[in-house]
Amino acid sequence: MAILKNSCCGCCKLREGSIVVGVLFLILHLINLGMKGNSLSQLAAAGAPVSGTDAAGIAMSVVAIIIDGLMIYGVVQAISALLLVWVVVFVIILVVELIIVIVATVIAIAAVAAATEGGSAIGLTIAILAPVWIIYIVILLLTIYGVLVVYSHYQNLRDGVIDDGSAPPPGAYQPGTAAPPPGDAAGDST
Repeated sequence: MAILKNSCCGCCKLREGSIVVGVLFLILHLINLGMKGNSLSQLAAAGAPVSGTDAAGIAMSVVAIIIDGLMIYGVVQAISALLLVWVVVFVIILVVELIIVIVATVIAIAAVAAATEGGSAIGLTIAILAPVWIIYIVILLLTIYGVLVVYSHYQNLRDGVIDDGSAPPPGAYQPGTAAPPPGDAAGDST
């Protein structure tokens, strides 16, 4: 039983919604990779050393781009395992991002406290942390909804439910196989 029954945002089927989610995240990760690459090249041009976290950030962006591409391919070809991989990876990424934002918050609070010599600088701390948390919450909500859409489509593929919400006739597909992609009713690729 899928979490979202048969539509994404009420405007399209789960299959199309999963493709939109994949393309949206692919674009976001490409932009993120470009920004990180640009920042890294500016640091290198200035003679600053490249830190391990900078290299890890670029590696994570590349992995995310590959996973996004595989998920889109999985949706198009009705390969449910690729959708499940995307869901698992992005849940892990959400947890890691939460840890990073919490660590950044603690570091910012400690830095402001040290700069003000223990004085109260709540306004400055909020001004520093508010954009970080706002961006994180927007990304969190977008990712959670994307995971719900893709996981619902995964469940439909796993259960053999056709994209319009109806189940195929009994015996139409072997147990454990996915329904063919829309437009391929006979199950062959000719």
